[in-house]
Formats: sequence, structure tokens, C-alpha cells
Amino acid sequence: EDLCAADDVLTIPISALDTPNFTGEKVPRCRSCPPEAPRHTLAKHLVRRSFVADIEKEFGKDSPYYQAKVLARFPRGGSLRIIPSQWVEDAVTADEPVGPEYVQLRDLGLADEAADWAVKRGAWVRLGVDIASDGGDEFVISRAVGDLVTIEHASTGASNEDAMTVSMKILEYIRKAHLLRNALGTTAPVRVKIDAIGLGWGPISTLKAWGTEGLHDAQIVGVNVAEATGRDDESGAVMRPYRKRDEMWIATRQLLQPQPDGQPGLLRLRVDRRTQAQLTMPGYKSTSQAMVKVESKAEVKKRLSIETSPDRAEALLLALYEPIDKQEKRRASLIV
Repeated sequence: EDLCAADDVLTIPISALDTPNFTGEKVPRCRSCPPEAPRHTLAKHLVRRSFVADIEKEFGKDSPYYQAKVLARFPRGGSLRIIPSQWVEDAVTADEPVGPEYVQLRDLGLADEAADWAVKRGAWVRLGVDIASDGGDEFVISRAVGDLVTIEHASTGASNEDAMTVSMKILEYIRKAHLLRNALGTTAPVRVKIDAIGLGWGPISTLKAWGTEGLHDAQIVGVNVAEATGRDDESGAVMRPYRKRDEMWIATRQLLQPQPDGQPGLLRLRVDRRTQAQLTMPGYKSTSQAMVKVESKAEVKKRLSIETSPDRAEALLLALYEPIDKQEKRRASLIV
């Protein structure tokens, strides 16, 4: 981005809106496909109108994702985004680690683990759960296995308003996480962080009760993102969070931030397009106390004129976030 902004560099962005499927210009026949393929023009391989329409509807024209993927621009206001889009893209395309300490999920012999992504033996298995607050929001379960982060479940609908149905679905993924933990030889217990605001309290209480009854042995942690962080004031920190929700975003930002030696961040994101875009949506501002306050879900939806809420991103944040232990007043490790 800095190179393109230099005075002696001419940058020519080619927007999807300037390509033949939008301009109607004639294009030659495709000669790259096998001879047996039906005759077609190169337009078949270019950006489609339906793709752009979907991006605009889902993320808004002002979103970093639309600017980058449709307009071929560096996102405007990138410095005010809590997580830069390039950091997310780097984590999505990060290479799979290799070595004797790593194993592919599909090689663990578990029925529900068919991916070829590599995980470290002994890695901490954690879940993050964002529970839908209304009919248009999603109920999302994210999973972190060491540095590997995925979205395991996302759904909408009236069934998500029933606390018992939601609790049973979370229990299903807790049991899958237990199987994975055992296969990896992990000693740390499965840890489940659930958004405690609104409908979250019901499943939290239910899952804690089921734990005492022996239905699972995961640690269930309710996270009230509107609370203060509970940590001692870190006046020397570059970004000081205003509330727990801000701390979640800052923590994930730090994990995605490139290393001083130029190496990529510490996470591998194996997530869908929607999750990627949601991670880059929120901006942030500083309070009068020089603390960072991240845009709320409602503010993001209003600014971008979209109906979808960044629920997948916040479930991912919860999977990685470790709130302070109120008794010990210490910062928990983010990745094991």
C-alpha cells in the first residue's frame, strides 16, 4: 500500500465493474479449457454480476471486503479498522506447519475430522459461542485448536431462540472437542467461552449444570463483553481496551499482527468469506481516557447499511479470548 502511494508510482486499479461482464464488451473465445469443454468466451471466467451483488448485499459498498475484492482498492480508512484486511488475508493463506509434532486432522481417526489441516499434538482445544439475539442474527460456534481457528456451526431461525435447543447443540460440539482433545493427547481441559449478554445466560447455566452431572467436563465461561476488563491499568500499552469486547478485538488483532521480523501473525484462519469480511468490518476510536472502543454490532450494521451482524467474527474472538481470572488477577495464555 505504501509503495502504491509513492509519488513516482502509477497505480492502475482494475475494478470488477470495469470488466466485460459489466461493460458488455466483446471478449475472445477461451482457449485454456480442455477441447472437450463446451465452447465459451473468457467472460465465463471473469467476475460475475451475481458475485458483486452478493458482496454488496452482505457486506455493504463501504466495507473493506467490497473495496478490496470488487473495486481493487486498498480499503479506505484502513488505519481505523481494528483488524486490517491484509492481516486476515495473510492468516487465511498461511502455510500449514510441518514436523513430527504436527498431525493432520483427518489422520486422527475421528469421524467428524476430515480436513487435511495440521494441528499440534497437545494443542489446547477451545470453543467460542455467539448466541443469536434476534431472528436475523446467527448462532455461531467457533473452534481454536492451538493456532488453527475454524467456524464449526452457524445457523439462523426460530430454533435458536430456545435455550435448551441451543444448549444441546453446544453440548454436541463440546463432545466433539473432547474426542479431539483425547486424540491429540492434550492435558488442558476443553474451554468454552459463551457471550453472556441476552440469551446467553440460559445455555451457560444449563451447560454448567450438565457439567456437574457428568455429561461433560469442559470449563464453561460466561463472558459479559460489556464489563470492564478487570485488569490493572496498563498505561504503557499501545492499545488499552475500554471494555471486554474491546479487549477481545485487540487480543485477536495482536495474534494476527505480523511479527517484527516480517513473518505473518500467529494464527491460521480456515474460515469462510463471510467470517473474513466480518473481521475487517469494525472500526475503532479513542475515548477521552485514551482507551480503545471498537464499533458495536449495531454501529457496524448502520454504517455499512447491512442486515447481517458480525456474529461469526465475535464467536471466533471468543474462542481465542481468555478473560482475566478474577481471583488471581492474571492474564491467561492465548495459545497453547
